[in-house]
Amino acid sequence: MNIMKIPSYTANAVGSSGSAGGKSDASEKSAGVNGSSSDRVQLSENYMNLANAQKSISGTDQIRTDKVQQVKNQLESGTYRINAGEIANKMMNEIM
Repeated sequence: MNIMKIPSYTANAVGSSGSAGGKSDASEKSAGVNGSSSDRVQLSENYMNLANAQKSISGTDQIRTDKVQQVKNQLESGTYRINAGEIANKMMNEIM
């Protein structure tokens, strides 16, 4: 995951005594109150993808209880078998 450094925020002179641009403090304050501010937020595509992925998995059961019960029953009955060759092949495929 790449985390981009966000440049530090510098405030426009809203509410300060020496405002630039010829606006008075009163006009700057009223602009913020009535919603005519030009501030906006834009989320990155990576963030949107992450948010969508989290939303899609949030409703799913992360523990497969049916599979857990099946393995538990096999362990208790002594019928659970491990295929070492298959495990080794999968490990080698992951490495390569």
